[in-house]
Amino acid sequence: MHRSLEQPQASPKATGILLFLLLLNILNMVDRTLITSFGTAIITDLGLSDSQFGLLTGPIFVFFYSIMGLFMGALADRVHRPRLIGAGLVVWSALTAVSGVAKNFAQIGVARLFIGVGESAMAPSAISMISDMFPKAKRGTATGIYYLGVPLGAGASFIVAGILGPMIGWRNCFLL
Repeated sequence: MHRSLEQPQASPKATGILLFLLLLNILNMVDRTLITSFGTAIITDLGLSDSQFGLLTGPIFVFFYSIMGLFMGALADRVHRPRLIGAGLVVWSALTAVSGVAKNFAQIGVARLFIGVGESAMAPSAISMISDMFPKAKRGTATGIYYLGVPLGAGASFIVAGILGPMIGWRNCFLL
């Protein structure tokens, strides 16, 4: 008996979901790195020290993103992952907008903390979904496509800052 050498293929639905997850990951990275893209304007407008700005882009965000990532991974194993991603999207988007209206370090700090919490739902849920939707031989490629969102989103935040920033200001870019 002759065995087929064809690799199992992902369904068109799986490919569509992967592209949507990529889009969400791009948005996730835009929201995450927008603060860095507008660093000078934010420091000046809010009267922040370099240490305070460092806390916003470092420990305040990273600590809660990292710790909550563990919890979100465990939660992704127990709940409907698309809904978990949706909830995270609502949280991180709303708090990015809140960052745009912040008047001081404490307000933008709390917003950054919860942006980290919201964004931490994305990766564990998305990777788990990719694992479910794609055959073993295609998971590496699918994961690589998903993670294209990191450089594309980071780059897009600098484009937003460079093009929209001068037109509408950093606060309106965060609101947008």
